[in-house]
Amino acid sequence: MTLLVHIFIAATYAIIAFFAAIISPDLWPSLNATESYMIGLLVFLLGVQIHCVVYWRFGREDMRTRLLALHQDYQVAVEKLEDVSHDMKLLQDRLEHAEQNQNTEVISEMRVLQTLLNQVVERSSQSLSSQHDKHSRSAFSMPGGSEGDVLPEHNDEEILKIMHHALEDNRVDLYLQPIVSLPSRKTIYYEAFSRVRDEDDNVIFPTQYLKLAEDSGLVGTLDNLLLFRCIQVIRRLGPRKPDIRFFCNISSVSLNDKEFFPQFIDFMLDNQELAERLVFEFAQQDVVRMSPEIQRSLSNLGRRGFRFSMDRIIDPGLGLADLATRYFRYIKLGASFMLDGASEIHPEDMKEACSRYDIDLIIEKIEDEEMILEILDYEIDYGQGYLFGEPRLSSDAALGL
Repeated sequence: MTLLVHIFIAATYAIIAFFAAIISPDLWPSLNATESYMIGLLVFLLGVQIHCVVYWRFGREDMRTRLLALHQDYQVAVEKLEDVSHDMKLLQDRLEHAEQNQNTEVISEMRVLQTLLNQVVERSSQSLSSQHDKHSRSAFSMPGGSEGDVLPEHNDEEILKIMHHALEDNRVDLYLQPIVSLPSRKTIYYEAFSRVRDEDDNVIFPTQYLKLAEDSGLVGTLDNLLLFRCIQVIRRLGPRKPDIRFFCNISSVSLNDKEFFPQFIDFMLDNQELAERLVFEFAQQDVVRMSPEIQRSLSNLGRRGFRFSMDRIIDPGLGLADLATRYFRYIKLGASFMLDGASEIHPEDMKEACSRYDIDLIIEKIEDEEMILEILDYEIDYGQGYLFGEPRLSSDAALGL
């Protein structure tokens, strides 16, 4: 009760006491004035007593209500605390599980890297010895320049030394070229390429060292390192841009590497989340020559969600049905290959034939606007080439990766 209520109640029984003192002589004529006042005082004191009893009971009821509400709040707080403790326990378990998974991923990747480094030391040393007496000539290009920007010539032995030191000193870079949707030209995928730098940061392009790398056995190491670099970009990208995929070329040397290929398959099976990001690309000649054992291993990856692409088409008999059963979901045709009619399938029917087997057709090596206009006449959905962007360093801010 508020103070105003208490004043009103006190005034009420004070008035009653006052009237009791006035009318008591009329009710009992034998009473004198002092006795009348005493009666009024007794009525007032009785009102005070009743007021105090009522206030005390009201206060006790109010306190009981407050205590009950406090008890209920306490029970709710205890339940929430138990829920929070349960959530904290679940979060701790998830963090420990995530940490274990992350450690497993790191260990797996470190094993892959260890294999790569062993290949670098063994193969490049062997190559240096075997090529010691040969003196063919090669050309270099400046970073960011075209392959026609020739630098001072070096013989094969010098090139092998540069490649050896580039691999040891982490001067093999990942470059990415966009694959775009047509006609919007919006980047949807990237193809990965490797670029080797010398000690002066001059870039050696694959056209300049690839034949030598194949002859010396280093091309497998370069392919494997390229794959490892792609995985690093994917880890860095995280959940951002979930639809972006990276096409990573796997050479025949890597496919037939008895040491690396089984470890590669095991690594991919242990990291199935990479299936949403990686597309493994093979030349048509390597696809045709795949042994049954390699096909079974790749089919195992395909059943786990990984997809494959075929490029460097040289035989117009594509065998789309067979490719589809082997989890190939992309085919890359050179623009000239398609426009010159080298394929047994007419360009107008090419897209429809691929779509029938759930295969996306990508036209690559598109270099100018005239070429893209011809390709768009056949309603092609995807394109790649210098017209849409040259390969750029994966750390380039313009890529947004």
